[in-house]
Amino acid sequence: MKQYYTCLFGGEAGYGVMSAGAMVGKGAGRNGLWSVVVNEYPSLIKGGLNSCLVRLADEPLHSYQEGLDFLGAMSQPAYDGFAAQVKKGGIILYDSGAVKVNPETAPDGVRLIPVGLVQSVPGDAARVMANSALLGAFCALTGFPQDILTQVMATEFPKAEVAQQNISLLTETYKRVAAGMAEQPKFPLAFSPGAERKMLLNGNDAIAMGAVQGGCQFAAGYPMTPGSSILVYLADHGPEYGLVFKQAEDEIAAMNMLIGASFAGARVIGATSGGGFSLMVEALGFAAQAELPVVMVEAQRGGPSTGLPTRTMQADLDFVTYASQGEFPRLVVAPGDIEECFYETCRLFNLTDKYQVPGIILTDKYLADTAFTRPHFDTSGLGISRGKLADETWLAANQPYKRYQLTADGVSVRAFPGQAGGRHIATSYTHGEDGFYSSGNREHAAAEPATTTAGIDKWYRKVPFMEADIPGVKLYGPAEAELTVIAWGSTKGAVLEAMEEACQDGMSVNFLQVLYMAPFPAQQMNRLLKTVKKSLLVEGNKTGQLGRMIRAYTGYKTDDSYLKYDSRPFVPAGILAKIKEVLA
Repeated sequence: MKQYYTCLFGGEAGYGVMSAGAMVGKGAGRNGLWSVVVNEYPSLIKGGLNSCLVRLADEPLHSYQEGLDFLGAMSQPAYDGFAAQVKKGGIILYDSGAVKVNPETAPDGVRLIPVGLVQSVPGDAARVMANSALLGAFCALTGFPQDILTQVMATEFPKAEVAQQNISLLTETYKRVAAGMAEQPKFPLAFSPGAERKMLLNGNDAIAMGAVQGGCQFAAGYPMTPGSSILVYLADHGPEYGLVFKQAEDEIAAMNMLIGASFAGARVIGATSGGGFSLMVEALGFAAQAELPVVMVEAQRGGPSTGLPTRTMQADLDFVTYASQGEFPRLVVAPGDIEECFYETCRLFNLTDKYQVPGIILTDKYLADTAFTRPHFDTSGLGISRGKLADETWLAANQPYKRYQLTADGVSVRAFPGQAGGRHIATSYTHGEDGFYSSGNREHAAAEPATTTAGIDKWYRKVPFMEADIPGVKLYGPAEAELTVIAWGSTKGAVLEAMEEACQDGMSVNFLQVLYMAPFPAQQMNRLLKTVKKSLLVEGNKTGQLGRMIRAYTGYKTDDSYLKYDSRPFVPAGILAKIKEVLA
């Protein structure tokens, strides 16, 4: 049976609580354990409550839970906000100079440990080094091996002298706290120092890595939380792999840069959130009209308008699936875990090239920011396929070149600028096979109705082939069950863990994950829905957008729903409680 340990570090922005949590997660992952690292922060330039929850286990983890074994509170709001989540037998370490605690109102059965943290660091370094003191006290109070964290620290700082200062502070605080204890506690999980090293990465890291693996050559964007770290990763690491990154003056410019680079033959990616994507949708239609493959990441946060810039939601599904005026096919994938972020990004580059359509990766703040311990990706079976590309021999035999030639599968042969005989127009206007505007002159105007119809029919001939090419849905658990949970995106991890717990308790539950939203995998869904006895829809929005989509494409209406739209992620306990309620 899995063994778990959950700790949370909280404090003001600038005190390094997220760095502290990341070091615990990295250290555990390098020594045989598995971790989930969940960062939460307000939309503030300075101050506010930041927190980092780290859940550790001796087996792979799908999600986090809210119950805490340890709380390290470096500010009063951190104590006030999280003390109630500490379980009986747990520990609350608090900075004695910043937090006031009334023992009479403290949680029952919890050890309260005051330690001077910020005061232990002299001068201006207090703000940036107090997290090292926090980690030293954490090791002394929990038995987490001190040497694991000092090894991580040694690699975290660019300057060896800075690393040594932090290591010294961790060691001094450890000794100071341990000296006041009757005996050194033993950490409840067993470490394996010689274990195979694993990665600790979040969804945005995995998408950026998937883009590099998929042969991406150009990236552009304007920073917008929570999509920004994809752009940062590509700006930092892309040049090593021949990728050019450009920060545009706004999202409109970024999308048009991506279109231009795609026209020139590059594989391209951009990243934004709902507000930035709103500015991009007209240009998204340009990419569709010109049949140019463009990959865009839309990392959802709370809306509408500026909404909740640093919180999570699953409310952009309708928007992204139908964005931009007119009708055109597109690919929309909603990965649910780190592996899908990586592998589906690679797949999407091939699919958008093959079908010459825009592709969108729909993720959210929780998956974008939350880091999981994972094995290294297996890239042995991954390749790059560019679809129907013209070479000069083909072009010489097919003159005049018709970039948008009507074909049985809806896909025309594509040429790039500079190829002899491949000159063509990529226009945002409705056009004929030659690319010319259908209302541009008297001759074209006479044929406009037929040209328009033929062009749209051409696009939609792609759709059956696209649907057959995608792993649209996945089924987890038994082939048949008394209850089928239906969900999408980052909710996957919490559903999987809730399903496992339900099955261990003797309940009959499986999980149907919808991975691709466009083209909607109606045939795949219909086959699986035939075996469903009772269904529970789980979504992070108010109106059940996936449920409505399923009903529109298949006629199936889910039996019950658990909709969460409070800006926080699902946790397994909440889903398990709903499963029990429905089955009861």
